[in-house]
Amino acid sequence: MKNLTLFLIACGLVLSFFSANAQSKLKKTNDDDVGERIGNEADNIGKEIDKVGNNIDHIVNNMVQRWTSPLEDGQITTDDTVPSTIHRSLEITDSEIDSNAQSFSGDKVIEESEIMNSNVVVKGGDLTVYGTVDGDVLVVGGDLNMKRTGKITGSARVINGSILKEDGAVIKGFEDFTKKEKISFRPSRSNFSRTVRTFDVPWSDDKMNLDNFIFRYNRVEGLFLGAGSEKKYYWDGERNWNMFGSAGWGFKSHIWRGNLGLVRQFALLTNEGSGIIELGAEGYSLTDTKDKWVISLHENTAAALLIHEDFRDYFERNGYTIHAAYYSKDNYLKNELKIAYVADMYDSLANKVDWALFGGDKHYRLNPAINPGKMRSIIASGGVSTISNTSYGPEGWSLSASAEFAKNNWGSEFEFGQYILDLRRFQPLGKYDNLNIRVRAGSSDGTLPSQKMFELGGLGTMNAFPFKSELGNRMLLFNAELILNGSFLDELDFWPLWIFHNINILLLTDAGLTREASSNASALEGVEAVKFNDFEHDLGVALSNRSGSFRIGVAWRTDHPSPAQFILRFNRPF
Repeated sequence: MKNLTLFLIACGLVLSFFSANAQSKLKKTNDDDVGERIGNEADNIGKEIDKVGNNIDHIVNNMVQRWTSPLEDGQITTDDTVPSTIHRSLEITDSEIDSNAQSFSGDKVIEESEIMNSNVVVKGGDLTVYGTVDGDVLVVGGDLNMKRTGKITGSARVINGSILKEDGAVIKGFEDFTKKEKISFRPSRSNFSRTVRTFDVPWSDDKMNLDNFIFRYNRVEGLFLGAGSEKKYYWDGERNWNMFGSAGWGFKSHIWRGNLGLVRQFALLTNEGSGIIELGAEGYSLTDTKDKWVISLHENTAAALLIHEDFRDYFERNGYTIHAAYYSKDNYLKNELKIAYVADMYDSLANKVDWALFGGDKHYRLNPAINPGKMRSIIASGGVSTISNTSYGPEGWSLSASAEFAKNNWGSEFEFGQYILDLRRFQPLGKYDNLNIRVRAGSSDGTLPSQKMFELGGLGTMNAFPFKSELGNRMLLFNAELILNGSFLDELDFWPLWIFHNINILLLTDAGLTREASSNASALEGVEAVKFNDFEHDLGVALSNRSGSFRIGVAWRTDHPSPAQFILRFNRPF
């Protein structure tokens, strides 16, 4: 508004200048009456401009106050994972609707090619967005359905409804919704008909890159291109049978890789949420890795292609799996229980390429050999998650665990048990500040093959230590990061605040240990009497974006003096 006021003042000065010139010229001609009339008219024009400026100022201030009030009035809370509860009636006052917004009654669809250059209000119906809304969205008495091509540049608010987002959908501002109370004791199928077909949990496998397209680059395949379709979760019971699969070609390995699966899903619809009981089978020929939890596929592909660093180790895995599973979700709460019989054949893979766009004279690490052979095992796994993703990062709890048992009398060349537990907490401390913690533990009994051993050190585990420098059949890892918005430096007058208001400062720490226990030891042996001094430890500091996903920083070991290790990530480490 300051710019607008200055503009109007300038216009007034210009008019006054021309008025003065006009009056001066008229005085030279001794036409005093005409000069006086022109001066009066200029004064009147200046007064009218002032009135218009005041009206515009009043309108804009009201618009800003209305559309930013949810954040400023504290109606949106980020201190826990429980969604905000704002008790509102279906009625909405005119003061909550922007006078310049486009308003619709009943269902509204914004097509993929359509761009709405204004705020959008929908009353008494659902809003489905395939295209773009360049502004804020308010839906009253309906749902906001964001399709994967949909984009909202502002904030989204839903009263007496829900926000349903497919993978790829974008809402840049805040998201707030309040659900309408269900009166009927019977579940309505229509309540689930618009639900997305995904099940996003922290323990899920790698996703495809772009809309059923597979692109990756690594040292054992070179460039790999493929296509496929991921498994869908029909929470509404629209389909019972679901087929999924993929196929692709490694341009340096000269090998086709892929998978094909078929599942039968039984949807369970309740007032509290939805669930799926699933029976399925899958066959595959894979270039596989045990390092999915260390670094994502997309980030590792970028590192291998751009900086000549491949942070994953690989092996060949061919076989099939038969499984039974139960999945459920209720708002932000998601659960999974699964048991699977796995029949695999393992083999080692060698380096096939040593090229990257950048990296100078660096070379890829040799891909380590594994213990090849036939494996027959049963895997029991489960998890519970309350994590919700916001524009300021994730928040909530996640707990997942798995146990794998391989036996010789099942036809396996290996006999062991492997147990993994992963606990994560993303705790908001304010609007932008977060404390994030991960604890990961692993143990075993029997003789673990090398492709099942635990490794720590370097990127994704202990940042200041050499990559995979710690090896054992017992593991304990602790990671913590404190995310602080740079605005806490406001009191420092000499500090460049305009930079740090949109940047977070991260304080990082890692601690971990591995141990090698006898193959005759039980899973609980070999980790008793653990002391603090047994852990390898480091500290670090970094700068990141608001969500903490992109970060750049350094980390130092605390056990002895050593050079700082550089950190660069564009995906969250956990």
